[in-house]
Amino acid sequence: MINFIDLFNAVSKTSRPSHCRNAVATSMSDSFEDIGIDSLDGLVMMMYLTDVYGVSEEVSKGWVPTTLQEIYDLLMAHKTKEPTSIDDVIDYIK
Repeated sequence: MINFIDLFNAVSKTSRPSHCRNAVATSMSDSFEDIGIDSLDGLVMMMYLTDVYGVSEEVSKGWVPTTLQEIYDLLMAHKTKEPTSIDDVIDYIK
């Protein structure tokens, strides 16, 4: 099983503009705001994460998570697939 914090940080690094500082989460209770994820960054990351976990747009469009734990819980409750590795996820979203 993939460590979700590591996956989140890798997706964050890949999906955010290169001129932005890295938003690094260290805890499942970290809020997106506290680590520097703005609404656009969050939207892009949610698109990637829901795609790699196989969550339909119809299911996820009303989600408004504010912490890693909240997004993790939503993904786990609605996933239809599980990514095999962080490297595979990064290759997929590039």
